Amino acid sequence: MKKIICIVLLLILMTTISFGDETLGDNDELVVETSVMINESYLYSDTQHILVEDTVFVVGRYLVEALGGSIEWTEATQTVKMTLEEHVIEIVIGSTEATVDGTEIQLYKAPFIKDGRTMIPLKFVSEHFGCEVSWIQSTYTVDIIKDGLVIPEELTYNRTYSDEDLYLLSKIVTVESGDKSLEMALAIANTVLNRVKDSRFPDTVSGVIYQVDVYKQFPPAHKSSFETLEPTQLSIIASKKALEGINNIGNSLFFNNQPFKSKTDDLIRIIDGEYFYN
Repeated sequence: MKKIICIVLLLILMTTISFGDETLGDNDELVVETSVMINESYLYSDTQHILVEDTVFVVGRYLVEALGGSIEWTEATQTVKMTLEEHVIEIVIGSTEATVDGTEIQLYKAPFIKDGRTMIPLKFVSEHFGCEVSWIQSTYTVDIIKDGLVIPEELTYNRTYSDEDLYLLSKIVTVESGDKSLEMALAIANTVLNRVKDSRFPDTVSGVIYQVDVYKQFPPAHKSSFETLEPTQLSIIASKKALEGINNIGNSLFFNNQPFKSKTDDLIRIIDGEYFYN
């Protein structure tokens, strides 16, 4: 019953994203790695863009410079000053007080520092710099539009997976995990991706999921109902995290709801009754 309640709360949360300005706390908040697009180009970052509960945070420098602005950091006051044309935004790490063009504005939550990088609320900054911001729930992507903007090439990158990869991976994770837990769903997603990287298996997400060797590797994928199946939010989150490099299961290549007698020495972990092997 507790698992059911947790899943219901998770689904309610993720279907009511409001882009409020959120801070990264010390407790176990739901954090999902996200994609950020500006005028159809993916925004580069050396620290992952993250969705913390209902708010996307990004490294300040990469976002502001991609939008054509400049950014300054004052160590003594922990202040970030961002300028674009006639607009000036100032925010302070750990504070909900901000100024936009000289006018004080109260943030819902404060910006923070992660891995030595200043993480700022994407929507707040982008909209005050004249951008249109929308959220694509199915791919956990922020879509920013600004007319006439040309992003420097060094601030963009080619994502290593497609939306179709995310969608298909989420579908197989849905049926194989049964939404038992995010931990289990993430392990299944990574097992699929590990096969993509292993020369003994097909080198695409689709190829791995639909592979027929001696046996159908993922039998649910060959059922007619799989074609019309829509993935759950928990499975999309797990698949997104896996595609963005979050791995909780190492080099796992196999999983089963019963132990393999022939692979006892290869057991990596047991998660919610599922056995994972390399």
